[in-house]
Amino acid sequence: MRNAGLLLASAQAAGGIAGVLDVVVEYLNTRTTFGRKIGSYQSLKHTCADILVGMERARSHVYHAATQLADGQDALVALRMAKVEAGDTFAFAGDRAVQFHGGFGFTFECDAQLFLRRALWLQYSFGDAAHHRRRLADALLGEVSAR
Repeated sequence: MRNAGLLLASAQAAGGIAGVLDVVVEYLNTRTTFGRKIGSYQSLKHTCADILVGMERARSHVYHAATQLADGQDALVALRMAKVEAGDTFAFAGDRAVQFHGGFGFTFECDAQLFLRRALWLQYSFGDAAHHRRRLADALLGEVSAR
């Protein structure tokens, strides 16, 4: 049951990252300032690229964990890695979406705040990233967290 919860929370976060990216890219291609689309600014492009790379990493971890779980293997390490990657990337993407939208980003008329709220809620569902990193360290390196 715990494994299914970890997998589903990770999958929801990975899907949320894709939703955030859609909202951000649409906004960056419609909003203009000083006569230019704000999506043409390099710093915003780089942040979107970081979100895209994080989304692909999260998806890969989720697919790997789901495959191991479906094959009946011990998938706990893969599930923990998926949860950490997807949760951290989703929170980062949600935060950037709100920042890109400015003051409008945290109002109820904007979807960016919904993604950020979901990301922050998912970060602590089934254990936060620090918890899973400690357990990964123990599983991969031996009892490290007790030192």
